[in-house]
Amino acid sequence: MTPRRADPAGRPTPPPEDWVIRPASRAAERQWKDAAAAQPNLVATVRERLRTRPLDRSDNPNWTHRLKPPLHEHQVDGVRLPQWQHEMTSSGRVWYAVDAHARTVWVTRVSLTAPRETH
Repeated sequence: MTPRRADPAGRPTPPPEDWVIRPASRAAERQWKDAAAAQPNLVATVRERLRTRPLDRSDNPNWTHRLKPPLHEHQVDGVRLPQWQHEMTSSGRVWYAVDAHARTVWVTRVSLTAPRETH
């Protein structure tokens, strides 16, 4: 566990609320399950990252970034949300749309190989 900065009274600050992770489609849900079966430790690490800090780019800005147009948005329940990509491996990717207001991460695509659309 990483130490947290203490408040003025010396108490550690509480962790931020977790994000909810949901599949945006049946295909995305199946892709997530298939990736988890093939690479359980890798997917567990990605799940933890999306649950706690889906927009954090501080450790490596090249691993987590917003997709470029026309892939930069994804529609979920009639709402257009910004779509991001996290590189799980040199070729594995998870795409997700972020609803910051609801603190929900909508997984839109999971692939252990680089998606053709980004080539």
